Amino acid sequence: MASPSLEFLCECLVAGLLDHYGIVRPPVPVREMLDAPPPDLTSDLCLTPGLPFGDALWLRLLRGQGTVFVNNALSEVEQRYAMARSLFTGLCDSKGGRAVGLPAVPNDRLRAQGASFARRLLMPEPLLPAEAASMSPQELADLFVVPLRVAEERLQELA
Repeated sequence: MASPSLEFLCECLVAGLLDHYGIVRPPVPVREMLDAPPPDLTSDLCLTPGLPFGDALWLRLLRGQGTVFVNNALSEVEQRYAMARSLFTGLCDSKGGRAVGLPAVPNDRLRAQGASFARRLLMPEPLLPAEAASMSPQELADLFVVPLRVAEERLQELA
């Protein structure tokens, strides 16, 4: 039997996270997700501000805790996108993530895979407003608190 596609797995993860946190309108609170992960992910996800370089980075520390470090010097929209990408890395390295077939960490496509997940998480199709088709990418970026390029890429995926 063929494994499910990564796109399908990402959509399922997003649906589960939206349901777990009771999210019914944008913006998706990715920072809060990392501050208070679901109980079965507490050893795989937490948030630590203060990364002095880059944007965000997920690491498993020596004591075993998975942690997302984020650069607070970035704008909020860039931080949210970077945190969502790093959240994906943590999910991939979790016991459950490995069990459902998420990609191994590390891998050569992890950045692109994380970016795809982040777009789906931060701009989930169920949260798009009814008038989304008539809204500009900038209006959607503002509504979902994402960088303009992320909104443009997500709209292309949904077209």
